[in-house]
Amino acid sequence: MSYLYASHLYWIPLLPALGFLVVILLGRLFKGRSAGYFTTLVMAIVAFLASGLLVEALQAAPQWAVEGGEAVLVRPALPGFPFTFDWSWLAIQGERGVHFTLYVDQLGAIVLFMVAWASLFIHLFSIGYMDGEERYATFFAYLQLFTAAMLTFVAAGDFFIALLAWEVMGLMSYLLIGFFFKKKSAQQAMKKAFITTKFADLGFMVGLFWLYKETGTFQMVEVGQAAEHLAAGVALAIGLLFFLAAMGKSAQFPLHVWLLDAMEGPTPVSAMIHAATMVAAGVFLMARFYPVLEAGHALPYLAWVGAITALFAAVLGAAFADVKKILAWSTVSQLGYMFLGLGVFGWAAAMFHLVAHAFFKALLFLGSGSMIHGAKTQDIFEMNRLARYMPWTYGTFLIGAAALMGIPPFAGFWSKDLILHMAEEHAPLLWAMGLVAAFFTAFYTTRLIVIAFHHPSYESPWKKAPWNQGCPALNLGPEDCPPEPPPPPDHHPHESEPVMITALLGLAVFSVAVGLWGSPIFGQKLLTYLYEGAAPEILPPAKLMGGYLLGTLIALAGLFTAVALYAKDPLKQRLPDPVVAALQRRLYIDEFYYKVVARVAQWPTDLLWIIDTYVVDFLVDLTGYAVGAFGQALRWLNSGKVATYAAYIVLGAILLILGGVRW
Repeated sequence: MSYLYASHLYWIPLLPALGFLVVILLGRLFKGRSAGYFTTLVMAIVAFLASGLLVEALQAAPQWAVEGGEAVLVRPALPGFPFTFDWSWLAIQGERGVHFTLYVDQLGAIVLFMVAWASLFIHLFSIGYMDGEERYATFFAYLQLFTAAMLTFVAAGDFFIALLAWEVMGLMSYLLIGFFFKKKSAQQAMKKAFITTKFADLGFMVGLFWLYKETGTFQMVEVGQAAEHLAAGVALAIGLLFFLAAMGKSAQFPLHVWLLDAMEGPTPVSAMIHAATMVAAGVFLMARFYPVLEAGHALPYLAWVGAITALFAAVLGAAFADVKKILAWSTVSQLGYMFLGLGVFGWAAAMFHLVAHAFFKALLFLGSGSMIHGAKTQDIFEMNRLARYMPWTYGTFLIGAAALMGIPPFAGFWSKDLILHMAEEHAPLLWAMGLVAAFFTAFYTTRLIVIAFHHPSYESPWKKAPWNQGCPALNLGPEDCPPEPPPPPDHHPHESEPVMITALLGLAVFSVAVGLWGSPIFGQKLLTYLYEGAAPEILPPAKLMGGYLLGTLIALAGLFTAVALYAKDPLKQRLPDPVVAALQRRLYIDEFYYKVVARVAQWPTDLLWIIDTYVVDFLVDLTGYAVGAFGQALRWLNSGKVATYAAYIVLGAILLILGGVRW
């Protein structure tokens, strides 16, 4: 069988890369919104190609069926899939070298589809949201390269190529977080994100070359085949190094500190980083690296870190008033669920949640951008009954919020509760932590909706709180990080323009459709396509329905608790000041990094400065002084007097004679 789209897989990452080159080199030729329309057209073509590729992948996917009460894998007779492209790139004499390999299977096709469509809607939304901003064309060029890097990472069949794409994503996140580079807080946030993720990336680089030493290959398929032959200790060490990289990219505790401050970038950037690209890369890396993780018995580490992150971030999400920061904590928490799923053998469930989360979190972030665009503030207390003025934004935001909270029949209900089911099977304590995190997820999401959409504007209590002055997490005081000004007194919120609403509607449709695609209502088709080994997950025991019911009750409990607390008086202080201060200051973890970790890390550089200043510089200066003194001493030899030179000749002749030189 001929696969038209799979055989042209390389166009999917190549087109946005070419779009970046066109816009960055010919940016002056793009007037008005033309750069936005051009790059959105590029992404529309990429989304079309990714959709065709997904259809071909699904036609070739094995499917589970029940025969005689047992799960039986039925393979269609469609040869040639998965597809692999292998081009020799860096040939090394006597070695295999590095190959530029692209590889697509069912998982890759689904994630490429996810990235392409989410990025398309983010580009479309940005056309209106970024209108009037300086460097408008540059912003879209950055989005194009960011998307190209993520698509390359997903399609990479060689871990070395994946590393290169991984690093390009890190660079683009640095540039996009700091897009408003004139703000001191944006400057600090971009550096904080870059340093944190680059520290974690050392795990990727060291682990990759160690893996090459053990297996002799960078090829993903060959690494998977060789994983079972690795010594358990070696596989564990390499797996934890790769996990360190994933923790940094996907903001897992304690390397989560950069993600909240990434909100300094424009809202579409937040959607890109928090939904379809940056943070998804770490989870996808663990999915591709799963055979080595299993061989090294590293999965419990993923499960514990994921559960702690999910609970920690969910609790802190209830303590903030900035709509983007609330959603940022939500992202950290949901990523924790994905790592929890991977750690309890819920591979397909974690990938299901990755895909579902990409769409509903992009919807929520773009919805928050629409709220900010219409209300002229990011503080939920100052937004003034947005449901009355922004019905389209309100309706689509409710869909994303229901998916996030796990309300049936939306996407998060099916994917997150499936992860919790797998946790209950393998780690009851982590399952309990996941349930508590689910309660707080529904709580902070409902709190956001009640205050921002249904209450009049208040003078925000958070801006004047003594513990909330400046940006302690960025090591900035009030003078460098003043609070955002409230909206003008005569301002009334207004609905966003059609191009932005269209993006929200498209993501809302996907937030519903993807969840139903993976739900038992349609036979959990998405999970069957994802992974051949997912039979226990796609054919769950009867008590799974009880798990779905429990998850729904937990979500409803969080929802009604938030309504009870905030429907009448959202300004009432319900916790002691020290507790609120600790939550607002992120449990002081960021400040610990600045005041302790950063200073300890600075000691070696201080020592090197002392050596450079008092030893190296002294030796260099001493050499210069010695040469100068020697030159001064020799000046008298060049007096310019013939009699003196004659005396030198006579003296030299005498020395030669005395030295017994033979002529």
